[in-house]
Amino acid sequence: FFLPTTLRMSTSAPASFRRRFAALCYEALLLAAVTCVAFIPAAAANMALHTVPLLAETAVALIILAVWWGYFRLCWHSPRGQTLPMKVWRLQLQTPAGNRPGLRQLRLRFIWATVLLLLLPLASFGILRQLTPLPPQTVAGMALAWWILPIGFALIHPSRQFLYDYLAGTVLTEKEVTGK
Repeated sequence: FFLPTTLRMSTSAPASFRRRFAALCYEALLLAAVTCVAFIPAAAANMALHTVPLLAETAVALIILAVWWGYFRLCWHSPRGQTLPMKVWRLQLQTPAGNRPGLRQLRLRFIWATVLLLLLPLASFGILRQLTPLPPQTVAGMALAWWILPIGFALIHPSRQFLYDYLAGTVLTEKEVTGK
């Protein structure tokens, strides 16, 4: 049973930056476990395509991204509309109007979060490793500076939204506690 996206949820107060950041950190831990599961089909694809390294690497990356999207879609599009960290920190994903986000908005949230939290730092790391003689730890620190963009945006945005939520048109709010 899925609630229609037009069904209006009760509008709650935007969740605090601290709670959303804690949920983000917890989500990163769970995503590591999801990634371990994704390595099973990714390794099979890598072995099957090992004679064409670029194709094998692309297949591995796409499989991992597809498994990640499957995890988030399953959680966000479920009747509760929450991942485990969102449930623990009592967070609810909504539109600014208080509605349940549609699949398009969920896809946008996933894409923007992936680009801002993963792809920009990874691309930056790869480029910096090629262009500078700095040690890998220094380059990793420089690449992670990209996290200032989505997280720093939350520090200056009036409702403390992360950049990917702002770009996707979603808001993490405090979930009302029910009797159950």
